[in-house]
Amino acid sequence: MEKIILERINDLPKISEIIKLYNLSAKRYLSQNFILDLNLTNRIVKVSGDINNKNVIEIGPGPGALTRSILKTGPNKLIVIEKDPRFFDALSNLKKIVGKKLILINEDALKINLNEIMENNSIKEAIIISNLPYSIATKLLIQWLPFPKQISKLTLMFQKEVADRIVAKVGTKKYGRLSVITSLYGHNKILMNIPSTAFYPRPKVNSAIIQIIPIHKKHYNFNKKTIEMITQTLFHQRRKTIKSSLKPLGDSIELCKLASLDPSIRAEQVPPQGFARLSNIISSN
Repeated sequence: MEKIILERINDLPKISEIIKLYNLSAKRYLSQNFILDLNLTNRIVKVSGDINNKNVIEIGPGPGALTRSILKTGPNKLIVIEKDPRFFDALSNLKKIVGKKLILINEDALKINLNEIMENNSIKEAIIISNLPYSIATKLLIQWLPFPKQISKLTLMFQKEVADRIVAKVGTKKYGRLSVITSLYGHNKILMNIPSTAFYPRPKVNSAIIQIIPIHKKHYNFNKKTIEMITQTLFHQRRKTIKSSLKPLGDSIELCKLASLDPSIRAEQVPPQGFARLSNIISSN
C-alpha cells in the first residue's frame, strides 16, 4: 500500500472516538460488540495470512476497526457488507482515503448471494475475514455451505463455545451436528482466542477466530439437507446407539451395514464420512 494512504488511515481518529463522534451505540438485537483495539484487529488480519493484492469480503464491519486493519495490508478490493446504515458515515472516511478499493454494501448478510456479489464486482476469487455478529454467525456459516468455488479461505469470529463445536473431533463431547457438517465442506482450525474484555460493550462470552479452508468438489457424495436431518436425528439422542436412533429413518441394522458402521456405537463416534455414507444411502432410497 502507498505510504501516504497508510499514513492517512493511521491518522484517523481512534475507534472509540469514531463511536462517540457518530453516536454509534451498540444495538443488542443486532449482537453489536465493537473491538476498539486496532492492535488486536491487526493481529486478526496477520493470522489470516497474506492478503496483499487479494480480494477480501468483510461481514458486519461496524465502526470499521477490522476494516482499517484489512486495508492497511493492501488488498486488491475490500467488499464490506453492513446491515446497519448508521455505520456508513464512519466507513466513508475510509472510502475517501482508498477510493474504489473499498466497496460498501448496505445489505443483510443473510439475504445476499456471495456469487452475485463477486460477479457484480468483477471478482473471480476472494477470501472472507469477519467478526461475525453472534446472533447470525452459525446460521450464516451453514447457509454458505457448500462454499462458493470462488471463496478460497475464511477467517471468522465465533463465540468460543461455538468455535469449539465447529472444530471438535469425533469421539469428543463437543463433537456434534456443527462439527460434522462443517468438516465435510472444509478444513477447520482455531487460530486465536479473544477474551470478552476486548469488546465494547463487553459480552458475557469469550470468542475465538476460526480459519476454514474450503474443500471444493465437483460432486459431493452427500446431500446437505439429508446430512442436516441425519445429524439432528442422531445427536438429539446422542446417548442412544445409532441402531436405536436410526429407526425413524429406515431399517437401522441395514443402514449401518450399508454405511459400514457398527450399530452399537453412538452418534459422537460416527466420523463425518460415516454420516456422508448414511446420507448417500438414505437419499438414494
